[in-house]
Amino acid sequence: MLNQSQLANDELIDRLFSDAQNTKVLKTPIYENRNLLEQAQTFTEQSLLNVLSQFDGHGLADLNNANLMDRVDSKFILPISFLPDLLMQLTGFYSVLDINGNRISNYHNQYFDTPDMDFYRDHHNGKLNRYKVRRRRYVDTDTEFLEVKLKNNKKRTIKTRIKLSQSAGEYATCTQFINEQMNSSANNLDISQKSGYQRIALANEAQAERLTIDFNLWYQNRRGNNKVNLPGFFIAELKQAKKSKRSPFYQLMSANNIFPTSFSKYCIGCALLYNSSIKTNRFKAILSQLAKFNQHQTVSPFKSN
Repeated sequence: MLNQSQLANDELIDRLFSDAQNTKVLKTPIYENRNLLEQAQTFTEQSLLNVLSQFDGHGLADLNNANLMDRVDSKFILPISFLPDLLMQLTGFYSVLDINGNRISNYHNQYFDTPDMDFYRDHHNGKLNRYKVRRRRYVDTDTEFLEVKLKNNKKRTIKTRIKLSQSAGEYATCTQFINEQMNSSANNLDISQKSGYQRIALANEAQAERLTIDFNLWYQNRRGNNKVNLPGFFIAELKQAKKSKRSPFYQLMSANNIFPTSFSKYCIGCALLYNSSIKTNRFKAILSQLAKFNQHQTVSPFKSN
């Protein structure tokens, strides 16, 4: 039986996507000649942990080539039921971040924006040289960073950050940091959204790339009185110093006719939480796709690369 929170989420999604039924969505690939791994018929955390145990592990300080604070990103959105099989086919190419035996990390974010949601609107309107500002908490290590992300006019993502310590002068330090990174005043920024997800962080040092996999996304509005849960999909984000289709992950996607898509976790959260007061036209196609993923637990294996 659904509780009131689940009903509220369903009503929100139904209302938001009622006019997007004809939007093209990602189709499950079908192949005549299948040479595939055996599939579990349901996605469970245990099935995920079983696959992750087969990866070599790396620590936070072990990456050199794959740190990539200045990078290009390629994002792929897939049904959650694909995840165990996808990971199985990547075990020989990537290592996984392991923190005290944990290979699935928990992230909590607070995003900041202007009263007029200028950062969101810049993205919605396709402006380059745009910013995002967030406070990120790594739950498992109890550490926090203030981060400024710039998407420049060459479509590169440049991230800068400072570690937070909750010291007496931290507010002034944060304000100065944002002002320096954005060359503008941060005095009018306020919390616009709270969010979180679980992440699996893979790395390939030889090819200088990272692959993050985010799932179980949730969003709350600035007051914390409205929450949206999105458990039906995951976001695979390939981070490279220079875009290369020689990446093992990229080749696996190409073999399955799955292509990159534009996706901003921040903007999608805003579109879901504040759709009655902000424009969401640019994101209707991806929102319709996510709604379908959250209605159906599709189980489909990947074609081996």
